[in-house]
Amino acid sequence: MSPAAKSTALFALLAAVYLVIAWPGAGDRGLIAEEATPYLARHPVVVDAADDRGVALLPPHDRPFRTGWIATAQWPNLSYATSERSWPVLIRGYQSSLGTAVGIVAGPPLGGGIAGVRRSSVLLGLSLLALVFALARRLGLSRALASAATLGCALSPGLLFFSRTGYGFELASREAMYTALVLAAAARVLSLRRALAVGLAVAAAILCRATITATLLPALLLLFVDPVRRSGPRPPLVALALGLGLPVLVAIVLTTQVGLYAGTSPTATLPLTQLADRTWSAPAHLAAQLAWVADPGTILLPLHDHREPAPLVPLAFGAAVFLLALVRWWRERASDGECLFVAATLGNALFGAWLYGSPLQFQLGMALEPLFVLAVTSQVGALARLRAPLLAVLLAVRAWQCHTLLDVEARTANPMLSGASQRALTGALLAERPGPGSVVTTTYNHVGVLETWSSGQLAPVHAYRVLRRSRGDEARERHVAAWRALLRAYPVRFVVFTPGKNLFEGGFTDNAAAEAALTAALHDSPLELEGRREFACESGDPCYALWKLRPRGRAQ
Repeated sequence: MSPAAKSTALFALLAAVYLVIAWPGAGDRGLIAEEATPYLARHPVVVDAADDRGVALLPPHDRPFRTGWIATAQWPNLSYATSERSWPVLIRGYQSSLGTAVGIVAGPPLGGGIAGVRRSSVLLGLSLLALVFALARRLGLSRALASAATLGCALSPGLLFFSRTGYGFELASREAMYTALVLAAAARVLSLRRALAVGLAVAAAILCRATITATLLPALLLLFVDPVRRSGPRPPLVALALGLGLPVLVAIVLTTQVGLYAGTSPTATLPLTQLADRTWSAPAHLAAQLAWVADPGTILLPLHDHREPAPLVPLAFGAAVFLLALVRWWRERASDGECLFVAATLGNALFGAWLYGSPLQFQLGMALEPLFVLAVTSQVGALARLRAPLLAVLLAVRAWQCHTLLDVEARTANPMLSGASQRALTGALLAERPGPGSVVTTTYNHVGVLETWSSGQLAPVHAYRVLRRSRGDEARERHVAAWRALLRAYPVRFVVFTPGKNLFEGGFTDNAAAEAALTAALHDSPLELEGRREFACESGDPCYALWKLRPRGRAQ
C-alpha cells in the first residue's frame, strides 16, 4: 500500500469515529438565539421601544416589508432581502456570513431545519480534522502520531459541541485558518501562487470571524520567518497584504456604501480606550486558554448546569505543555508544532485580553486547541519507550471528556440548551394556533427559537430590548409601561418566560422582574391571566413558562 493510500485509510477510520459520535442527535440539542437567527428566512420581530408613546420595532419591521439592504441591531446585522427571503451578509460587525452560507445551502439536502444546518456543521468539523491531519504531517509528525493528534481533536468536547450547532462562522473561520497554516507549512520556499492561496485563506478566516487573527497571525508569521519556507520578503508580504487587506476593503465598502445600524460596525466593539487596562488581564486570559485547551469542559460543562468550573487540573496540564514547549524552543529542541502553539497562545493571551472583558472566551481557545494537541503529540512522540502508553492514556482521557459532555448534555438544566423543553413549548403553542402578534417572548435567548422549531409557523414578538435587566423603582415602572404598550399594540394571548437559570444571559431579562411587571400591567388591562404552564429541562428543572391570557371576565 502506498503512503498516500495508508494516510487515506487511517483518516477514513478517524472520520468514522468522529461521525459516529457527532452525527446522531445533531438536531436534538436546544437552540441558542445566536445560532438560530442567521438561518431564519426573515428577521425576527424585535421591539426596540415600548412606552406610553407606543411601540417601535427594529428594522426591517419598523416599516412595511421592503427588499434590498437591511441593517439592524438584531443578528444578522446586515442582510439583503429579496421577495423569497433575507440573505445574511454580516452576522455581526466582525463576522460575515461566509460560514453561515454553508448551512443555508447544505442544510436542506441534509434533512432541512436546524438538524440539516447542524449536520452541515458536522461536515465542517470533519473537514477541520482533515486539515489537522495534513498540518501534522507537514510539520514532520509520523503517520501514527498525526493520526493520534487527529483522534485527539476528534474526541474533543470543544469540537463536538460546536460541530453540533449552527455556529457555521465559528467552524468556517477555524477551517480557513488551518487551510492557511497547511499551505504555509509546506517544507519548501513560498511561491507567489501559494502566497496568494494563503492570503485568500487568511482573508476568509478573518471575514468569518475577525478575532481569529489573535490565533492565526502569530502562527503564520512564525512559518513565514522560517528560511526553509520563504523566498525573500515578497511572497509573505503578498499573503499578509491580501489576507488583511481584503477584509478591510469589504468592511469599508459595506460601512460607507451600504450603511450599518448604529453600534454594529466592524470596529464598534473595539475597546480602544481600555487597551492599557486590559493588558494587565493577559495572564488571566493565558490561564483560561490553557485550561480550556486541556479540557474544554472547563467552560462547556458549567453551561449545562449550575456547577462552578474546576480548571485547576486542566490548567496544570495545559501550563506544563506550554512551559515545556517554551523551554524546548529556547534550547532549540522544540518541534514546529510546539513553536506554533507557543506563538498562538501568546497571541491569544494578549489580543484576547484586549478584545474581551472576560477571560472565559471559548472562541479563541477553540482555534488554539488543535495546535495544543499537535504540541502534546510532538512532546509525547519524543519519548520513545513511553510514547505508546502515554498516547493511550491521553486519548482515554479525551474520550472520557467527550463522554462527560454528552452525558451532561443529556441532563442539561440550561433552557437555552434544552431541546426537550423548547420543542414541548413549541408544540404547545402550535396546538393553540396563535395568530400574528399573539405570542410575546421576554429574553434575548428566546429570539429565533420558536421560529426555528416551528419551521416558521410561529412569528413571536420579541420584547427583550424593553425588558432589560435593571434595578430600582424607575426600572420597574419602565417595564410596567412597556407591558402596557405591548398589550395595547398587539393581541397578546401568550407570553414566554424563562424561570430557569438561562446561563450566559448577560445583562438581559430578569425573569422574576418581567413576570412581576406583567402582573402589574394586567391590573388595569382588559386582559387577565387564564393559566400558567411550565416546561422542564432534561434535568427536570423548570426551563420555560407559558402564560396564557384571556379577556377579563371571560369564562375558560
